[in-house]
Amino acid sequence: MVPILWQAGPVVLRTHDVFSAVAVLVGFAIYYASLRRRGWLDERIIAVSAAVLLGGILGARIVTGWENLDDYGRALDAGVPLTYALMHGNKSLVGAIVGGYAAGVLAKRALGYERSTGDAYVFALPVAIAIGRVGCFLSELPLGTATTLPWGMTVDPAAAAAFPRCPDCALPMHPTMVYEIVFNLVAIVALALARHRVPVRGDLLKGYLLFAGIFRFLVEFIRGNEVQAVGLTGPQLVLVPCVILLLVHFVRQVQRGVYHVPDSPPSQAAATGDA
Repeated sequence: MVPILWQAGPVVLRTHDVFSAVAVLVGFAIYYASLRRRGWLDERIIAVSAAVLLGGILGARIVTGWENLDDYGRALDAGVPLTYALMHGNKSLVGAIVGGYAAGVLAKRALGYERSTGDAYVFALPVAIAIGRVGCFLSELPLGTATTLPWGMTVDPAAAAAFPRCPDCALPMHPTMVYEIVFNLVAIVALALARHRVPVRGDLLKGYLLFAGIFRFLVEFIRGNEVQAVGLTGPQLVLVPCVILLLVHFVRQVQRGVYHVPDSPPSQAAATGDA
C-alpha cells in the first residue's frame, strides 16, 4: 500500500488527499462536458455547481462530525484551528452525496432554475467515487470486518496501530473499498446501456442513487463502522430515508405510466386487412 504518494522535506502529498482531489476534478470535468454538450452551461448552473460542491463538503463532515466531537475538542485544546480539524477529520461519502444533492436543489430554487440537470452527473458520480475509493484502498484505511473469504486482506501493523478504531485489523478483512470500486465500474456500464431507455429527465441519476444507496447500506454491515442507533451505523441512518424517498418516487412514476412506451401504429396494410 502507498499511504504517502510523494514527499520532499516537509511537503507531503498523501495518497488519499491526492486521489480525492483528482476524483472531484475528474467528476466535475465530466459533468461540465455533459452540460456543454447539451448547451446548458451558463452562469446560473455554475453557481448551482458551486453550491453542490459546498454542500458535499459540509455533508461529508456533518454525517461523521457528530460522532467525533471529542476529537474536535482535543484539537481545539491543542490549538488546532477548527477549520483545519473539520477539513482533516473523518468524512462520509454518503454525507457528501446527500449534502451535494440537497444543496443543488436549494440553489436551483433560489435562482429560479427549473431545468433538471441531474443526468449530467450520472457518469461523473460513479467515475469520481471509483477514483476516490482507489485512494482509500491504497492509503490503508480500515478495510472492513474480518472474513475467511480467500480475498480477505490485512494491513501493515504500523498502519493498524495508527487507526483510532479497527477491531479486526489483526485479521484478514473484507476489502470493502474494492467492492465499491467494482460496483461503480459495473454501474458505469449499466448506465451507458440504460441512458437512452429512461425517458424522464433526472430519473437515470435517481436510479443510480437508489441502487448505490441499497448497495452501500448492505456493505455497511461489513465495513466495521461503529453502530450509532437501532443497530445501524451513521451512514445507514442517513441512507434509510433517502432510499425510501427514491423508492416512493419510482413507485409513483410507474403508477403514472411514465415509462410505458406506446405501441407502434399498425401499418396501412394491416389496418386495411391487405395481405
